Amino acid sequence: MSPKFSNTREGYQALSQVTHFGDEDLRDLPQRTKHNQTLSIWLLAITILCTVLDLSMIFWDRFLRVDLRSASTADELELLPFQNPYLNLEILYKDPDFKSSTHDPIINNVPVITQVSNQEHQKILPPFQHYKSTGETRAPIYERRLIVTHELESIAQFRVLDFGMENCSLSLTVPPRNTTEDFLYTDLGDSVILDVWSLPARHKLDLYNLSWSKLPRPRVHIGHMNVSYGKTHRMPSFQCKSQSYQTFAVSCSSPGCLVNVASKDIGPSGLYMYQSQTI
Repeated sequence: MSPKFSNTREGYQALSQVTHFGDEDLRDLPQRTKHNQTLSIWLLAITILCTVLDLSMIFWDRFLRVDLRSASTADELELLPFQNPYLNLEILYKDPDFKSSTHDPIINNVPVITQVSNQEHQKILPPFQHYKSTGETRAPIYERRLIVTHELESIAQFRVLDFGMENCSLSLTVPPRNTTEDFLYTDLGDSVILDVWSLPARHKLDLYNLSWSKLPRPRVHIGHMNVSYGKTHRMPSFQCKSQSYQTFAVSCSSPGCLVNVASKDIGPSGLYMYQSQTI
């Protein structure tokens, strides 16, 4: 009977422990319920907050951001400095043990040439731009024209290309007379002398809204171009920092001057800037 009594006592003890643990669970139930409710409330609050933030960002992107962009004029954006894409190249080329490779000169074609009137200082003349057809199987040629008379001056602005190609020279190439529609004329014959001026424009000009009165001042006379059919005139070279703007005005020097020369993206033609290696 002793073993049976022992087993019975152990059974009562086990039942007592189960009852004890069940009582504790019942006592902790309200606290756990409150904790779960608090956690649910926080999760719901976080979800609502994230939803509000998402909707706010969508509203800002669709409506408010447009107004912020329109508040910044094109002139203000052009005043922002260019970021140098050639990081640490200056340090690399200053190393005496580094041997630089040789590069051919660059032909930097002017994107736009516009005209201003030295008689009507407020007048805005749209740039002459023309796509000339070269056949059904080829892309058209984009033309810019250097037009100069005693009343009209041409304005051209270049942006210097590439690092280490910072020796620049303004150049003008005119094809032979019998191969071109370009026109040169003066009272003295076919050879035309043009005055070239440097304009102090360190930022991009709005060449589509330019007049004589809006030209940067003061301008500096930097030389002449003696222009003839079938020849290239290249002005003395000057140092030009990579990514900088170089702006020029071209006017008549010869009496009875009339110049109409096209620049095309098919090799050296018309007005362009010749860049050679400096490293």
